[in-house]
Amino acid sequence: MADKNNVNEKPKKRKFSKLKYIIAFIFLNVIIFFAVTSQPHFEISTVADSDSKSVEIRVTQKSFFPLQSFTMTLDDSPLSYTKNGNTYVATATKNGTLEVVATNLNTMSQTIYERIDNIDSTSPTIFAQLVKKGVLNITFEDGHSDIDYESIYAIDSNDKKLKPTKIDKEEGRATFEFDTYSIKAYVSDTAGNEGEVEFNNGEVNQTKLVSSEGTEVNDIPVEESGNNENDISNETTFDVGNLNEKPPKKNDDYLYEKH
Repeated sequence: MADKNNVNEKPKKRKFSKLKYIIAFIFLNVIIFFAVTSQPHFEISTVADSDSKSVEIRVTQKSFFPLQSFTMTLDDSPLSYTKNGNTYVATATKNGTLEVVATNLNTMSQTIYERIDNIDSTSPTIFAQLVKKGVLNITFEDGHSDIDYESIYAIDSNDKKLKPTKIDKEEGRATFEFDTYSIKAYVSDTAGNEGEVEFNNGEVNQTKLVSSEGTEVNDIPVEESGNNENDISNETTFDVGNLNEKPPKKNDDYLYEKH
């Protein structure tokens, strides 16, 4: 038989040890600290389109804390974006400095900067020579996009549009023939950037290098007879063989040599 005295005893209360209180206190404070100080965390990637006209920007959120606000700007101009899950997608159509600002619900924020420079905004480099009166040869190249050969044309001093009489796509060359006093030739790349160069028949024996940095002229003195606006004779002292050269770089000694 069970002892009747034991039946009448009350159950002993469970007592938590001080260690359990300390662990619970530390754990609670860690959670509070994390909630108060947690910052947004993002990764940025950019992908340039094949035509070099735009860049896709993808900003992926790596932290799980809810956001209060999110903005993207390019040179202080707001960029519109779409959100797909944790990824924000925008499109830039010009180069500049991208600024991404994200703020958590706890008001902690993070700002990320990224330079966008994949968009082709530079016109082709053109190297031109008036080999003789009425004949202009140009060579051209573009470091970012391809040359749009259908866009190559010229306007003479009578506002007549001219197509090249010769064109070499492999070497990047074109020849124009004209019977007026002056001519302006145009070359565009596939991104839509257009370069131009202008000559008149008083500039026989000159070369011009047109680039994003401006126009470099190799000015060789021309005889007085060559300055007559009505004179479009074929006389020239220029070395025609130089026309086969590709556009020289700015520091190329060729620009400053006498021929």
